[in-house]
Amino acid sequence: MSENAHDLRTIIRRPQDCSEKTIKTFIEMVAAGGEADAHRVEHSLPYTDALIISMIGNTIVGVSALLRPRTSYLKHLFECAGEPRMCNPYSLESCWLSVPPEHRGKGIWQHNNAAKRVYIGNRPYHSVRRVENKNVADLSKENVYEHVGKDFYSPISKDKLRLMAANHDLVFDPKKTFVYM
Repeated sequence: MSENAHDLRTIIRRPQDCSEKTIKTFIEMVAAGGEADAHRVEHSLPYTDALIISMIGNTIVGVSALLRPRTSYLKHLFECAGEPRMCNPYSLESCWLSVPPEHRGKGIWQHNNAAKRVYIGNRPYHSVRRVENKNVADLSKENVYEHVGKDFYSPISKDKLRLMAANHDLVFDPKKTFVYM
């Protein structure tokens, strides 16, 4: 972590445990970062397991979230990537990572990601990345995620996408439910 962010801290909260001001700042930061439109973030908040908020002092300097996506959406993602048997209906989606340009290079993403990984533990999770976003498109080299199948286009995105997964079995085994939850 950079010396500029010596008082960096990351908190993980359910949306219902956050103030309206925090929710508003979260939505604005995600929208400003181009990760999703504000209305899409607001609409998806009921499906959010946790908001991950990184702060320096009392200033929010980075955000991300963990969603509980619908099973039909998960099936669609893994089918698009060519790996439908790997789809785990208990997988959380790691998404909406946004760090404003003035706070980049301070170790915020690593701090946010480390807190997320502690929170998740051994549960399966995945992330959809834009292939052209070289900073986070291929996190398999960090031994965090595995690149799932092939890159693909989705009807809801103009960008080529890459599905990354962690703690997933090559073939989902429903008998292991107790491990997934």
